[in-house]
Amino acid sequence: MKTESDIEQRIAEDTGESMSGLQGFWAGLARWLLAAIPLAGLLYAFSVPSYFGYALWGEQAALAVLGLGLGATFLLKPLLARFAGRTRPAWYDILCMALSLLLCLWTAVRYEWLVSIGFLGSGTDYYINIAVAALTLLLVLEALRRLTGWAMVILVLVSLLYAVFAGSMPGAFNGQTPDLDFLVGYLQLDSAGILGTPLSVVVSTVIAYVLLGNALFRLGGGQLFLDLPLAAMGRFRGGPAKASVLASSLFGSISGSAVANVATTGIVTIPLMKRCGYRADQAAAVEAVSSTGGQLLPPIMGAAAFIMAEFLGISYVDVALAALIPAILFYMALLVQVHLHAARSGIRPMTAEERPDAKRTLRRYWPFLLPIALLMVILFALRWTPEKAAFASLVVTFVAAAMVGEHKVTPGVIVGIFEAAGKSLLEIIAITAAAGIIVGVLSITGLSFSLGLSIADLAGPLPIVLLLVAAITAILFGMGMPTTAVYVLMATLIAPSLAAAGFDPLASHLFVLYFGVLSMITPPVCLASFAAASMAGAPFMRSGWQSIRFGATAFLVPFVFVACPPLLLHGNMSGAEWVTAGVAFITAMLGFLMIAAAIEGYLFRAIRWQIRVLSGLAGLMLIVPEDGALKIFQQVPTDTIGLVLAAILVVFCWSRSRGQASRTVVITD
Repeated sequence: MKTESDIEQRIAEDTGESMSGLQGFWAGLARWLLAAIPLAGLLYAFSVPSYFGYALWGEQAALAVLGLGLGATFLLKPLLARFAGRTRPAWYDILCMALSLLLCLWTAVRYEWLVSIGFLGSGTDYYINIAVAALTLLLVLEALRRLTGWAMVILVLVSLLYAVFAGSMPGAFNGQTPDLDFLVGYLQLDSAGILGTPLSVVVSTVIAYVLLGNALFRLGGGQLFLDLPLAAMGRFRGGPAKASVLASSLFGSISGSAVANVATTGIVTIPLMKRCGYRADQAAAVEAVSSTGGQLLPPIMGAAAFIMAEFLGISYVDVALAALIPAILFYMALLVQVHLHAARSGIRPMTAEERPDAKRTLRRYWPFLLPIALLMVILFALRWTPEKAAFASLVVTFVAAAMVGEHKVTPGVIVGIFEAAGKSLLEIIAITAAAGIIVGVLSITGLSFSLGLSIADLAGPLPIVLLLVAAITAILFGMGMPTTAVYVLMATLIAPSLAAAGFDPLASHLFVLYFGVLSMITPPVCLASFAAASMAGAPFMRSGWQSIRFGATAFLVPFVFVACPPLLLHGNMSGAEWVTAGVAFITAMLGFLMIAAAIEGYLFRAIRWQIRVLSGLAGLMLIVPEDGALKIFQQVPTDTIGLVLAAILVVFCWSRSRGQASRTVVITD
């Protein structure tokens, strides 16, 4: 079990705080290795080597980025935490760094030949290739341990142990046992191993978006995304919490990291919420839930969204469009709950002195709207490839920074942005490489197929059972593990089972991604909630449970779009499907309103437990579609029942609140 100090250490790593006190040559080497990571990705994404007569395999580019990422990790993250302040790395860290660069470069240069001989070859080549493959796998695992802790390392080791004994396992876990030497070579070199889809997507696409996000934040665009929500929402009841929801959604859609999002926006919003009347644990919870949802909000989502597009064989634009309506539902439901809580608790608005001036903010920072607007147009209208869209927006970001004039765009500043992007990518590189190991094991043993069939059998006549199994599994895997790793695992094991049970494939993948993301606010290990708690000075677990309360409706959103696939705006939708999507959106929002009222105990006025129960029941009836894919109620007009019950409750509570107000006025007079 993780202690609070372990969790604080993990949060510090996730927010990008350096653990290194390197100086001189070693600090310079670490910086250049970091800057070289996004540079290598851009050179490959835009096929720059081909202009000089060199045709690179995708696996060769992945090996180059992997070597740079591992090398920088071993310099910046020492073997033992107590050596973090050293000005010079220990000899074994230098050795690991050198081996990472040498082995990945060696393999990249010889990759085409290695493929032609079946990875291992014979004679002396056989032993050399086996040693290189085994050492590379060990270095990936050690870098993963230093960056993310033991949780995912243990999972990878369990998968490797399973591969060795797969032929002896019972039932659905029985699989093929590969020869150990072939397994090692396969995992290192095959496109289904560490060089597979997760890492290749990072190299070709994700790097460009991480670079764009770092450029926006470091050149001043982040101030626009923070001040505008505070100016827009601060004047309303519970204004700081509503501003936190909007600001975190904007930041999170660009950063792709819930913990980093908390660290960026929480430093402003959490103190404001506490000053306006929120308890410390409530302020932490609102910030954590808001920041977590950013990974689900287009136009820029986390790395998992790009990997999803590759898994499904569709464009990233289709994934982003599919995520749009669910993300709107997520944040609108959260705003409703935050409002009802503020109304019941008497949370005051922000004063004029506490609020930024919207006109002044726009006059000063409006150029930073241009990169986001351009990205939207290029992605959704012109349909450029994601990496080209990101690069075009990156160029416009530099132009916007020059127009604002706060930060000069010098070569040193650009190198610093590349360095910061490289640092942000270290964990992603290690995670996707390790995820490739797990996917490779599942593929070579056949477990992904046999286990998927067994999981599908659990559903029986009620597909809702399969969805619940998938949701619980994603949350359990997500405790202490990064979202990208959880998604890759769930997309390999669970999502095919959902599709086989009749659910829309895109909805199935988005479903498991949602619950992988929501594990960031689910106790007992909820990193986003713990990050916010440490900033708010609140108890960790209490903040985690408050996050569940404020994010309760978010756990229902995936069931809504799985039950009604037209909400994902996927494919050439007919007129009837647009109507279905519109009705589902409206009834879902009404349902979330009633459920939020039940949780907060407020609907125009404080309500008793009997009304809360009826309100929750009305909300669930509105959310559950009639004859939908969940097949819970057949031929039952759930929407009609929910609407009638909700209308009765709304009229009743409104009339009682008006009557109470009238009595209060009479008494006052």
